[in-house]
Amino acid sequence: MAAVAAQPLTTPVQRATAVTAWHARSYRRTWRATITTAFLNPVFFLVSVGVLLGKLIDDQQAALGGLSYVEFVAPALVATTAMQVGTNDGMFPVMAGIRWLRTYHAVLATPVRVAELVLGAMAWSVIRMLVAATIFTAVAALGGAIDSPLAIFAPFAALLCGLAFHAPLAAFTSSPMLEDGSGGWFPAINRFVIIPMFLFSGTFFPVSQLPDWLEPVAWATPLWHGIELCRDLCTGSVELVATLAHVGYLGAFVAVGAALAVRFHERTLLK
Repeated sequence: MAAVAAQPLTTPVQRATAVTAWHARSYRRTWRATITTAFLNPVFFLVSVGVLLGKLIDDQQAALGGLSYVEFVAPALVATTAMQVGTNDGMFPVMAGIRWLRTYHAVLATPVRVAELVLGAMAWSVIRMLVAATIFTAVAALGGAIDSPLAIFAPFAALLCGLAFHAPLAAFTSSPMLEDGSGGWFPAINRFVIIPMFLFSGTFFPVSQLPDWLEPVAWATPLWHGIELCRDLCTGSVELVATLAHVGYLGAFVAVGAALAVRFHERTLLK
């Protein structure tokens, strides 16, 4: 009697990695559609706002901590690049996988478990955010907008910022609030949450220029912490206490968001 071939055992890490690889293979057919958002738009902002507009306002360097305007804006755009990628990955792709195309149900027909599915998808978003932030940091450095060698860590700070958006949004998208499969919340989130953060969390001007009542609101946004972390690294003005505070604040968003994402995915996919 012929021996039955033993099925190879897989570990949770291998199964999560398989999910990441699945997303990577799918991305080969769609990468051209995302290159503008992930890369070209921030570069256009850097040139038009940081360089061209900066030439008109560089006499106000005292308000920018002695930085030129392009040196002030470039690190912020590194953080916002990761935010944009993480935000997009936490909304429409998750909704498609759960409710529109139901590809996540097909994945769970394999040995992959829900937590591995969520973490594998998150790992793919990590790759996209890190690549986009690294490319933008390199472009900014080549353009003379970054001088400090600590800027080599800026893409990782931007990644943490992007995850602070991706994880909670993945949880929201998989939550019972969107059980009807409607994507109507997504434009509202972009219009009333993401864009105001982009404009008023220290990207283009210090939050100290905001009205007194609005400044604490900016401090509470994860984007402000991501921008400050990237700016400190790119300018070499890192302080231990402030850095730990930024990392801890962003890390809390990631941890809570990821835990809720796993829980809501389980409730939605296994019911």
